[in-house]
Formats: sequence, structure tokens, C-alpha cells
Amino acid sequence: MDTMLGILKYVQSFSNETLDSFFEIITMLGEEWFFIILFAIFFWCFNKSFGYKLAFICLTSAAINTIIKEIVKLPRPIGYEGIKSIRVETAEGYSFPSGHTQQSSSLFATLMIEFKKKWLYFIGALGILLVGFSRMYLGVYWPSDVIGGLIIGILWTMIAIKIFDWSKDRGNPMLLGVFVIPMIILMLFFQTATYYKVVGTLLTLWIGYIIDDKYFSFVTKAVWWKQILKLVIGFLGLILIKVYVKKLLPLTIYSDFLKYALMGIWMTVISPIIYRALYIEEG
Repeated sequence: MDTMLGILKYVQSFSNETLDSFFEIITMLGEEWFFIILFAIFFWCFNKSFGYKLAFICLTSAAINTIIKEIVKLPRPIGYEGIKSIRVETAEGYSFPSGHTQQSSSLFATLMIEFKKKWLYFIGALGILLVGFSRMYLGVYWPSDVIGGLIIGILWTMIAIKIFDWSKDRGNPMLLGVFVIPMIILMLFFQTATYYKVVGTLLTLWIGYIIDDKYFSFVTKAVWWKQILKLVIGFLGLILIKVYVKKLLPLTIYSDFLKYALMGIWMTVISPIIYRALYIEEG
């Protein structure tokens, strides 16, 4: 622990206001709204199939991250003498492994593996390293947490890609239930807000995937102004769900589950139905 503390103090020895602001922005690449926006854009406008794949990989990675945190129960460096912790509101739960690093690793690794572009390899590797470093610079994770998050994120991505492709090759998205259902059952044992949010979104993503595959077949293609209109309607709905469920229901892990489940079903089922009803599904 003394070694880890020494590394954090060394990293923070370069601290200044400019770097503080820079790494606060960089760390957002591993946060909830960045992922929601990215998933939604793929679902609604560009590549629905890849959107489901990316969301499945990142959400299952987030669930695994929370489970490991709750088992290991390693305290964060927040509050240690000589450590300045910034943006602590993003540092929920225990320390190992770093959620931001694991999530960004899963995200960028999926993009790199899927699209195989040289420029994306560079951006992806840089993104992973910068997000991981930002968590140490901001004083909310130990170096071992960042390394662990990076390794687990990449390893799980390689496994999850094979799982998703296995389901897709057989033309049966219900097969993903082999992994989704156990994560739902584990809600009985890992009763944290983060886990309930992740599983709520994962459940309705899976349901939406099944509905779209069997009955709906939403088309993402559209002229540019219809794409913008889809994004406006879609994000407005997400914001209303996030704001008003919080106001209408007591703050519990169950309301968190419901809120994120509603956001998932809005992205994958309700908003596409609205787009089709308004004739903005395709150009």
C-alpha cells in the first residue's frame, strides 16, 4: 500500500488547475452519460446491431466490475493524507477494479476489434490510458485498481464478443439470457445502486433486442434532418425519465432499477415505435 500511495503522490506532484480541468474532462469518457449517448446514437442512427453488441459488452462488464468490487471491498485512496481527491461524486463504492478504466477498456477494445482501423487503434489505446491515468491523477483509485480494470475490461470484451456473436450467428438473441438471467438473480446478493442500475438497463436492452429481432426490425437509415429529429426526441425522453422517476419515487435501489429499466426500453423499443409512427424511421 505504501508503494501505491507513493505512486499516487508522484502523479499528483504535477497537479495544477489546467491539468485538473483536463483530466476531469477525460474521466467523463468512462462515465454513465457518455455511454448512454453513444449507445443511443448507434441504436437510433447508425448501426443498430453494433449498438446492441456494444451495450451488451459494456453493461455486462459494468456488472462484473460491481460484483468484484463488492467481493474484494478495497477502500479508495480518498481521505489519505497527501492525496487530493477531485470529482469524488463519480467515485461510488469500493476501489478495485477501477470502473471507469474497465468500462473505457471494454468500449474502446470493442470499437478497435469491430472496425479494425489503424487510427482507431491509436485513439482507443490513448483513450484507455488517459482515462486510467485520470483516475489516479484525480485521486480516486489506486494504480492497482487501474491496471486491474484495464486487464479485466479487455479480457471480458474478448469473451463477450464471442458470446454475442454466438447468439447472433444462431439468430436467437434469447440465448444471451444464459448470461443476463444469472446477473438478475445476483441482485439478491449484490444490493447496490450501481448494480441495480446496470442490471435494469441490461434486462430491458435484452428484451428490446428480442422484440426488435422477432417483431419490429427498426431501420436506422434516414436523411440528416430526420436523424437530428430522432436524437432530439430520443434524448428528451431519456432526460424526462431520469428526472421524473427520481422525483416521483423514493430514492431506493428499486427505483434506480426501474428508472434505468425504463431508459433501456425507451432506447430500444418505445422511441423506435415513435419514430416509425412519425414517419422519421427512414429516408
